[in-house]
Amino acid sequence: MERDMCRFPLKWAAPGDFVLTPDGIIDKRGNIVPLSADMIPAPWGWNKAVKQQFLRLGIDPQLMPTDDELDLWRTFASRRWAAQIAKELYSMLHDKSFVVENHVCFCDTNAGLDAWFAVNAGQRYILKNEYSSSGRGNSIDRRQSAPVLADRFYDKAIDFALEYETTETEVQYLGLSVFKASTSGRYECNYCLPQPQLHDMIVEQIPHGGSQHLQTLVDAYHTLLSTHLLHRYRGIVGIDMLVTTDGLIHPCIEINLRMNMGVVALLTC
Repeated sequence: MERDMCRFPLKWAAPGDFVLTPDGIIDKRGNIVPLSADMIPAPWGWNKAVKQQFLRLGIDPQLMPTDDELDLWRTFASRRWAAQIAKELYSMLHDKSFVVENHVCFCDTNAGLDAWFAVNAGQRYILKNEYSSSGRGNSIDRRQSAPVLADRFYDKAIDFALEYETTETEVQYLGLSVFKASTSGRYECNYCLPQPQLHDMIVEQIPHGGSQHLQTLVDAYHTLLSTHLLHRYRGIVGIDMLVTTDGLIHPCIEINLRMNMGVVALLTC
C-alpha cells in the first residue's frame, strides 16, 4: 500500500513541496531530489513511529512535534475524548430538535457497558475500540469488554464531515466534505464537487432549516476546537457526521486528527 499510494500527495502538493516515496524524495514533476535536513515533515498523520522514520532520514527534530506533544495528540485522537466533545457539544446547543439524542458513551468498565445496554435495550448499536484506523466500519460485537465507545446505529441518508485545521495561531474552518460509506461503515469515496453543491446535498436531506443547523454546528465546533486544541495541536481535524433517514443530524460519529480524504477533495476539486 505504501508503494502504491506513495505519489498520491502530489495531487495536493504546492510548488516547492516534495513527496517522500520508497525510492526517494521527489518533486512535483516526479524527479528525485536530495534530502535536506530543513525539510518540514507533513505526514498523513503523526505518531512516534512516523517521527522515528523522519529522524532516521536526518530531518531536524526541532521541525517535528515533541514526544510529549505526540502523547497529548494521541489523547485527542481517542474515542474517549470524542465522547467528551459530543457531550460538550450537546450542552452548547440551545435547539436540539435537529440532532439525534446523544447516546454516545465511552464505557470504561463492563458494569458501565451493561448500564448503557440497559438504557438502550432493544436498539441497534455499534461498539468501537478506543483507538482504530477506520470509522463506523470498525465495529465490534457484544462480547467485547470495556473500554469501548457505545452508540446507537442509525439508518443514514448521507455521510458528511466538517473539516478544520488548527495552526499555531487559530482554528480555521476549511469546509464541508460529503463521502460515501458502505452499510457497515467502510469508507468508499468522497464527492469532488464545489462547496455549494456539497452543501445542497446535505441540506436536501434535512426537512427544515438545514443551512442554519449546519452553520450552528460549524460555529459550535469552532468554539470547542479553539477551547481544547488551540496551542495544543497543529493539523487537520475532520468531524464525521451523518443525516438519518428521519432527517436528523448525528453530529459526532468520529473525530479524526489527521489528514483525510475529505480535505484531499477540498484541495483538489
